Amino acid sequence: MNLHVPEHSWATEADRSDALVAEISRLLADPGRSSHATRTLARVDRLFFELDRRIRTGLPLPTRWLASRVRPSAPPGARGIAYDYANHCYDSLSETLREGGGVVVAWRALAEASRHWTRLNNALVERSPLPEPWLRE
Repeated sequence: MNLHVPEHSWATEADRSDALVAEISRLLADPGRSSHATRTLARVDRLFFELDRRIRTGLPLPTRWLASRVRPSAPPGARGIAYDYANHCYDSLSETLREGGGVVVAWRALAEASRHWTRLNNALVERSPLPEPWLRE
């Protein structure tokens, strides 16, 4: 009996993660017109949500991120400055992307989200530990 198992391409999954990171970076670097800030903020939030979901379910990390998925053996309070930094960037970004309000609030949130995203992305490119929500046992 010959069973056909669908081929799952990890390269394709990693490409999707890379595309999400690139689109988030692009939108936050150049959010467009301030009058569209609420839509842009909502779009970045959806993209980050999708990236977050993918990482939490074990799909490949973006290829530029050199972070490890393995949960450190030390308790959370003893994992070091890099771990705390990654958690802070992740938490701050998540909170900022969910800002409610009008155009002015969204425009400020986009600028703040850009700072948090840049810090998180740069840290993960430089081999920072993943933030807590993305770690696996």
